[in-house]
Amino acid sequence: MQERKNIPSKYHLKTSALVLLTIATAFFPRVFTAIGFPAVINFLHFALTIVICSLVIPRTHGEVWHSISKKLLLGLYILLLVMTASAFLNSAGVINIFLNLLLLGQPFALLIAIVGISTSRINIKQMRFWLIFFAFVHFCFFTFQYFILNLRDDDVKGVFLGQGAGHHVGGAIALTAGIYFFVTCKLPTWIRLFVGVAFAADIVYSDSKQVLVAFALSLVILLCTKLKNLSETIRYSAIALIVGALGFKAAQIFFAGSLSFWGNSERFISGLKLKFSVFSIINSYYHSPFNWLLGLGSGHTIGRLAWLTSDYIDYLKPLGITSTSVTNTILTINDTHPLSNAFTGSSMFALTFSWAGIWGDLGLLGLGVYLYLWFLVWQQLCLDNISKLLLLNSLVLGAIFSWLEEPSYMLFIVSLIGLQWHESRLKQTTFTTCNRQNARIVSLAQNL
Repeated sequence: MQERKNIPSKYHLKTSALVLLTIATAFFPRVFTAIGFPAVINFLHFALTIVICSLVIPRTHGEVWHSISKKLLLGLYILLLVMTASAFLNSAGVINIFLNLLLLGQPFALLIAIVGISTSRINIKQMRFWLIFFAFVHFCFFTFQYFILNLRDDDVKGVFLGQGAGHHVGGAIALTAGIYFFVTCKLPTWIRLFVGVAFAADIVYSDSKQVLVAFALSLVILLCTKLKNLSETIRYSAIALIVGALGFKAAQIFFAGSLSFWGNSERFISGLKLKFSVFSIINSYYHSPFNWLLGLGSGHTIGRLAWLTSDYIDYLKPLGITSTSVTNTILTINDTHPLSNAFTGSSMFALTFSWAGIWGDLGLLGLGVYLYLWFLVWQQLCLDNISKLLLLNSLVLGAIFSWLEEPSYMLFIVSLIGLQWHESRLKQTTFTTCNRQNARIVSLAQNL
């Protein structure tokens, strides 16, 4: 990897610290506000991401710039152009474009910052320690809530206090941290297994069934990408069957009531029909053939910006935020239908999921650009199976709820992917250096 050699080490240390600070401010804002910090801290991670990128991008050169950063930046620029064209077509406010770009583009911006830090200067073990430490703090919170405060199910939110879907976010991060710890940490197997299970227990405590379903489906998809010949097909199919059987048995033990209720095929099919009815609802508001390509405008359908606008309308109204009746129509159906409302339904069948919001706001063109950005991450940065599994899991969760626009979850995931990329590159560099040294030794021995 070619980097500028005259960049002082203090710069890299400061950038690494800023990356961790950004993740922390996205991870713990609910805790900070609970102890008296102003509510504006909920948005600090956006500002920090912009600051980090402004520091890293001008100093990123060589192979990293051409193969990764430049492509991601170009993709974000094209996404901005699509958002602008969509806003022009649908009379959306300029602030809509800016906020939607922050929500959708922040994970890619943070990845650009992470990969732009010199591998030779980043302390991988230290970064891993802090990320696991963040997850450990969450573990302490949800354990205290469950065993000491006697909270159950949706009320077990860990550090995501007061957040509507905080129990799901907490369950997803706990499971991710448990898997990541088990796979990457250099400790005895029994310790890694114990820690992994302890973290993953949050799924049971918080009743985060959708997290387990998404993980199982992501694992199956990952296994399918490994099928290259008959022997691999047999081996990975056996793994899938074992994991599926264990997962089903665990569901019978811990989620028996939910499994018997939602396992009804008629109810399940009805739930899926309800979920995907969001596309026909959005389509019914099209006023031009161009809406198929450009959607109805940022924040105008059911993306995270749309259904959070009402919570911050006092701040956003003076800035020129725009909205439409599409959002209220979909939210009304979602909140009143027995299969999707918060009391008798399941978020598995919610109409408010990321892929519908991105398509509704930005159309097929915007959705295609967004998918292309994740394809670049898969191709350029996901160099091992754990990174691929984490990315697939995020994309699958995006079909359930607004996970792709959840900063705390997405920044945690992309930071792990970036960290794994650095470690893979470092191993590759070390391996290449060793081979060159061995070749020199052999050459010298032959000359002697």
